[in-house]
Amino acid sequence: NVIMKDFLTVVIPCKNESKYIADTLLSLNNQSGMKDVRVIIADGNSDDNTVAIIQSLSGFVRYNIEVIEGGTVSVGRNSGAKLCTTPYILFLDADTNFKNKTTIRKSLSKMFKGYKLVTCKLMSRSYSFLSKVAFFLFNLTHPKIMEPFAPGLYFMTDMKSFVQHGMFDETVTQSEDFLLSKKYRKKQFHILNHYVT
Repeated sequence: NVIMKDFLTVVIPCKNESKYIADTLLSLNNQSGMKDVRVIIADGNSDDNTVAIIQSLSGFVRYNIEVIEGGTVSVGRNSGAKLCTTPYILFLDADTNFKNKTTIRKSLSKMFKGYKLVTCKLMSRSYSFLSKVAFFLFNLTHPKIMEPFAPGLYFMTDMKSFVQHGMFDETVTQSEDFLLSKKYRKKQFHILNHYVT
């Protein structure tokens, strides 16, 4: 088995995510192979108890948590990436949850096969019918219309490509994940048949 800590770093930008961050970190802890993986959390000066929650879980999870100063989402992601020493990096949002325990390991195996950008399918956590329909339509049209596009809630790339493509644009306030995805070649992009919420 591949020792993931030698190949992968996880970066999570956050700000005032006390409602969701514990679920995200516990869901991440249930992923196969996470022992000693470096997880960098870029906090954008939260004024709730987000950081306290993170610190309370740091001794419980199997991976290594490091909290750094963040900013906007793009700044937080890029700040975490600048500390990355592994060949691959996974960007997650602070409210991402996994439906399958092997999503990260499977994504990494795709990177080993030559893909440069990997994401997965999305599922709504809401009970709203409209929300469920919206995500269904996204998954249906994503491979046909929006490739390559890895949404920021699950964006795995190799560090070399990430740097070559200029990292996340810190001058925009939204769609930085879409803009960066479009710089990758379609043949180097893969949508894993796993779901995150």
